[in-house]
Amino acid sequence: MKNLSIKSNKGYLSKLTSAVGNLLSANESLSFRNIRPAYLRYFFVFPLSMVFVNTQDFMIGNGIRMFGLAYTTVTFLAFIAGAVLLFVISTQKNISSVCKLSAALTAIGFISMLFLQSGYPSLVCAIILMAGIGGCVSSSSFSFVFVLNNAERFFGSALMVLLIKLFELIAVFPAIGQSVRIGLAIILLIPLCLCMALSKSGDYSGTGEKAVKKFDMSIWLALFIFLSYFAIRITGFYAPAFGHPSSARLWGIFAMALLVLCILMQVMLRRSIWTLCNVFFLSSILSYVMWYVNQPALAYLFSELKDIGLLISFYLIGCVTNKFCDFRIHKRLVLVCMAAIGILYVGIDALHARMLDQNIAIITAAVLFAVFLLLSPAFSQHLFFAQWSKEFRQVCMTFLCAQDPQANKSKQIQLPTLDDTALSPREKQVVLLLLRGMTLRQVAPELGLTFSTVSTYSKTIYKKLGINSRAELFMLFGQSSEPLSKSSDTAE
Repeated sequence: MKNLSIKSNKGYLSKLTSAVGNLLSANESLSFRNIRPAYLRYFFVFPLSMVFVNTQDFMIGNGIRMFGLAYTTVTFLAFIAGAVLLFVISTQKNISSVCKLSAALTAIGFISMLFLQSGYPSLVCAIILMAGIGGCVSSSSFSFVFVLNNAERFFGSALMVLLIKLFELIAVFPAIGQSVRIGLAIILLIPLCLCMALSKSGDYSGTGEKAVKKFDMSIWLALFIFLSYFAIRITGFYAPAFGHPSSARLWGIFAMALLVLCILMQVMLRRSIWTLCNVFFLSSILSYVMWYVNQPALAYLFSELKDIGLLISFYLIGCVTNKFCDFRIHKRLVLVCMAAIGILYVGIDALHARMLDQNIAIITAAVLFAVFLLLSPAFSQHLFFAQWSKEFRQVCMTFLCAQDPQANKSKQIQLPTLDDTALSPREKQVVLLLLRGMTLRQVAPELGLTFSTVSTYSKTIYKKLGINSRAELFMLFGQSSEPLSKSSDTAE
């Protein structure tokens, strides 16, 4: 039994090492050129509405209370109520009308607040405003998933994170007056309301019809990243390590610069989003490490950098939801996310009453990072190197591409075959056997060659094809065991 256990562990370690190597070498293309001007009305709505939600204290903060509840608590409850109500009534047929209703509530609430800047009437206007913002968030979640392409999801999420950081940085300045805050709110709300009002029902036509319509493993993996971000963020609320340093403005600018650098590196180096997942977890760990070695400014810097997790969470969930969900399943997924976040808030608050502040945060970050690494084979098999994972490298996922016959035609023309390569006949034979799942040691006797010869062939094949791993070979030609060319079968 002991020997069997050791053998199993070795097998898993080998699988884990292979998966990490493949994930690190994976390519993914995201370009600004793929942002479509005709869809900018959908590109901006989700980021702008999320920015307003996250900065509402700064934008419309007020000291008045209602029913014994703080002002921000009342407005946040209004946001939740508006988001849930308008989300529940949203359908594929009426989504455009819900968008316009959300825009109207937002505009009415905010314009009324401009004339009633204090007292209970102002609070009522704020409630209407935040209910409208809730509708903007919930209805824009549909366009984020079903209308936008991959690049638009990524850069929209990046815009959201950077704007939130920018407004948090502005809030650090003590001299910011009410007129400036109102001006910033106007800058956010005018384009938000216009974009929502310009929503068209026709853009949602056929949405989700091509989806697989099941809760695939990839959805659960994306949810793990999403919930990991919120778990680490919520526990961080109770950690003294992340207090603003004396030079908060300077370190806030450094944090912004690091976030921009991460986004630019992702675009230029074209590595898998899995790489940014590592940045998120490592920055979370390093924030505590810096605190324990008495570097509070660096602790604050890394704690701000971990917000890259918000970007990758929305991007991954948007992509896999587009692939597997229709409107109905998307609703279920959002409700699962909301319930899970609520449980996290309550559960972590209960732990906070029984444990030291810092302990909750560091244990959470360390455990989730360890689980993330142990799940690398699953991320490789079910998400980044699944049979459909090539769609991450396309401009859009299956549904949107299926809408455009020309795009499908172009895709078929560009799909590589062995006949399109500069491989020799023997190299093509090796490729075919590798694509059938054989190892190099299995290929050798099959072709009557030595292992070292087959190994040399594989290195030459990778070099000629411009790839670095077996996983990329599968992505290049697909994972089918069927022959890719007629000449390959008869090659000597």
